[in-house]
Amino acid sequence: MLELKGIYHYYGRAKTLEELNLKIEKKSLNAVIGPNGVGKSTLLKLIIGLEKPNRGKIEFLGERIDGLKAYKITKKGISLCPERRRLFNDMSVRDNLKVGGKLVKSRETYKDQLNFVYETFPLLKERKKQRAGTLSGGEQQMLSIGRTLMSNPKLLLLDEPVVGLAPIVKQNIFSAVQKIRQEGTTTLLVTQDIYFAMYVADIIHVLEDGKIKLKGTKEELEKEPRIRKVYLGI
Repeated sequence: MLELKGIYHYYGRAKTLEELNLKIEKKSLNAVIGPNGVGKSTLLKLIIGLEKPNRGKIEFLGERIDGLKAYKITKKGISLCPERRRLFNDMSVRDNLKVGGKLVKSRETYKDQLNFVYETFPLLKERKKQRAGTLSGGEQQMLSIGRTLMSNPKLLLLDEPVVGLAPIVKQNIFSAVQKIRQEGTTTLLVTQDIYFAMYVADIIHVLEDGKIKLKGTKEELEKEPRIRKVYLGI
């Protein structure tokens, strides 16, 4: 579904990504892990068109998209749930979801997506008239993911969906991401939380020094000495 080939990206003279290659298969859930500052969020911004690569190319469903504007990429079926949520705080939960569904042309599809969001996050249905800014951090994260799902994406991008959340809220997000995966939505998430990645992802990619240094399943990475020492503390 998605392929990044030989991607280089710089901020001025500072290198963020170098010779990065990444392939995402349809209906899979892939995770990119790595510490702060290695370019995980930049990677998602490149895919959605908020940043442009200095070199390399990005293909979605066989079409090159790295030269397109972000809104055109979104129309092709890629949606980003950003870090720190970025909600419309003065609008209600329901109106935030409506904004997310603006690109959906079919009323039936819109209703299906809204029902799916409410099934995935029942609390949002209970709070649909409440202002988004009055929700707790975990509830806002649920709304942010729900708003992104309203566009009925072919590819869902999740940027640090559990950072700063309490363990019980993290578990709710874990369950939601698994449900999204079971529904067949291809998903790419970036996270510092290796346990989250191992819990939900089919394939985990380790981003270090601007490159994908390792990739594999949970079982494969658990056998890697560096992963055990640096990421799992074993």
